[in-house]
Amino acid sequence: MAGMVLFFPKSKRNVSITQAKDIMKALSDNVKKCAVTVSPDAEQVREINNAGFDILQVHGELSDEAYDACTIPIVKAFNVTDIESIEKYSHRDKVCGYVFDAAEYGSGKCFDWKLLDDIPRDGKMFILAGGLTPENVYDAVKRVNPDCVDVSSGVEKDDGIGKDRDKIFAFVNNARME
Repeated sequence: MAGMVLFFPKSKRNVSITQAKDIMKALSDNVKKCAVTVSPDAEQVREINNAGFDILQVHGELSDEAYDACTIPIVKAFNVTDIESIEKYSHRDKVCGYVFDAAEYGSGKCFDWKLLDDIPRDGKMFILAGGLTPENVYDAVKRVNPDCVDVSSGVEKDDGIGKDRDKIFAFVNNARME
């Protein structure tokens, strides 16, 4: 999957719908295109639907109106402070998976993976995020056994601007070692 942050100008990773469409054109058809949002409203969800994304990733709140407007699968993100609200989403048919992240989204900080020990594996994708790097992803995969891992800041260049190709390759290789 390739994720693009939308409608969240506070993030240095934020892109416009137009930029996201250009990025998606450059990606292989084998790569799922994921719109990464924070508490999107129904109109933003409709824009995402129309842009050609395959998955909507939602951090923060997902209103009933936004949920109803969505025509693509949803991955609901939780941080360590709101994991207990997973039950609210576990029976929603459009929710195909969960992302488990650190207390502050996009911070690049790890959290105690033991917090996920009691999360039921209910057939939805179980995605681990939060402070993953090429150096710790092997241990994370071994400890948590997620379906997927999510990385952003952990593979950024040392100056924080853009992604580092070598870090990406090391991350993928280490995630697949198990």
